[in-house]
Amino acid sequence: MEYLVPWLVWAVAMLLVLAGGFWMTRRIRPLWLRDLLRFLATGTLLVPAGAGSFEGAYAPAWIVFVFEAFLQTEGDPVGALMMLTVGWTLAIVAVIAATVFRLIRRRNAENRV
Repeated sequence: MEYLVPWLVWAVAMLLVLAGGFWMTRRIRPLWLRDLLRFLATGTLLVPAGAGSFEGAYAPAWIVFVFEAFLQTEGDPVGALMMLTVGWTLAIVAVIAATVFRLIRRRNAENRV
């Protein structure tokens, strides 16, 4: 419960960053590339990971990865990297699903005409 306010601040800040990113990428074509950039950014910014040696504490995975990999002398970035990999994998699956859905919808619209 003690981390509720910081996580809410983080979530609101990241949603604003993502909204700005979505607005900036609105003109990118092809659509699958735009979706890929958007979903990878979302998967990178919003995935939490265990905060290293602080048992039971969580932080954004990309921050934990940078801290553990480059700023700790004996850091272990594997946990954060695994969480980032899960986020990126889900992002790629979401892009594939969105692209397939878009193609099916387009094909159905062409068959109706």
